[in-house]
Amino acid sequence: MATNRSPADDDSRQAQPLADKSTPVAILLAFVLSPAAYYYVGRTKLAVINFLTLNYLLLGIVIVPLHVYKIISDAKAERGDQTTAR
Repeated sequence: MATNRSPADDDSRQAQPLADKSTPVAILLAFVLSPAAYYYVGRTKLAVINFLTLNYLLLGIVIVPLHVYKIISDAKAERGDQTTAR
């Protein structure tokens, strides 16, 4: 089954370590300090953008926890797909 992913999210080298990250820690960081949450999941460019735009003009309080959760859950799903394929 083919999946459509953007080139920015297509980093299979990073999926394995990213899947081992703690989801509750990432979400807590996203609520407290959004750029730190992006840095925690290895998205340094998004952390810088988030910092420079003042947490996406304060919309980041809702957006960042959801996005960080999706990043980690996608990495866990990809890791699950790789282990079943082997």
